[in-house]
Amino acid sequence: MGKRIRQFLRELLGSRLVEHMEVELLRLQSDLQQLRQDKDEVIADLRNEKATLTAKLAIFEFSLQQKVGIDPAQRSARKPSFGAFEEPRPMTRWQQVVAEHEKGLEKEAAEPAKV
Repeated sequence: MGKRIRQFLRELLGSRLVEHMEVELLRLQSDLQQLRQDKDEVIADLRNEKATLTAKLAIFEFSLQQKVGIDPAQRSARKPSFGAFEEPRPMTRWQQVVAEHEKGLEKEAAEPAKV
């Protein structure tokens, strides 16, 4: 008898639970789809805005160049490269002492000999 009651309750509550989970799954899927659509719309709006701003910037640059007298056709498309730049290494204590000594020798050589 107890086994039949447990099985009846499992079937009764289990079916409601499954139905609830299916409804929840459908709701979450629709929310995800809506979020994807919103994201795509925002991206499209931002791309349109970027294109508009780029066009305005080009117009402003062209008009400014004409007022200043710069020929846009003569403008260099080459951009500077700092890839080969190497920062000098810091001097060691010994190198500093040698450099100070060499400066002192240069000063002595530049001064006339006092006798």
